[in-house]
Amino acid sequence: MLHWKVKMNKRVFFENEDRIPFIDLYKHERAIKDTLILVIPGGGYFFCNPREGEDVAYAFLSKGFDAAVLNYSTEKGDFYPKQLKEVALAVDYIRKNYGYKRVILCGFSAGGHLAASLATLYDKEDAVKDFDCRPDGCILSYPVLISGEYENKITLDNLCGADSSLREWVSLEKRIDENTPPFFIWHTYEDEKVPVENSLIFALYLRKKNVPMELHIYEKGLHALSLATEITAEGKEEINIHASTWFDTACDWINNCL
Repeated sequence: MLHWKVKMNKRVFFENEDRIPFIDLYKHERAIKDTLILVIPGGGYFFCNPREGEDVAYAFLSKGFDAAVLNYSTEKGDFYPKQLKEVALAVDYIRKNYGYKRVILCGFSAGGHLAASLATLYDKEDAVKDFDCRPDGCILSYPVLISGEYENKITLDNLCGADSSLREWVSLEKRIDENTPPFFIWHTYEDEKVPVENSLIFALYLRKKNVPMELHIYEKGLHALSLATEITAEGKEEINIHASTWFDTACDWINNCL
């Protein structure tokens, strides 16, 4: 991996200082100037998992991309569309203040749901229609995407509360249309928390709408692997060299498919 000097490491608040939402912005002197990767950690909509934040941003830096990490609302009672508005605000702010031509979302688990929500609802949800927020592509890591038989209940409980109609609305395979941006999706067959059907069913609906996508299913691996290397692992079970290939493959996808 190349180690280039970080040009700026800046925390950007969108509302009152020291309050969510905010982004941590990482830039370096030899970046691909037209592209930024906005990393969205998971955590079931009740916290932002630090293992899926800064280290992932630095990994993208090593590949020549500027990056940012979104810290979004996760307090009890922070229901939809609050988080959707926050990621829309972040994308809009990045475009208007830094001039990137491409903003690509990289979401993990519940963060994958948030990324896919913006990608499918940017032109459907009144709360975000005033923002320039359509992502140019999405990388989804073991994402929560659907409600019903294969849902991750705790994540959708935290996002929707007891509102069954809202739960149906954020089953995102049903929001895909011909204007949905391209996706790179990876999951593990063994995922014990978010069933792999979330990615399989979502990918099928992308195919039905002819939306470009790339899908990788690794047989082995727990949920929340992040980079699946020692860099992000808290234990040996979170190191999976085979599954860790998702990251280089996703960077190749950005360079060659978007």
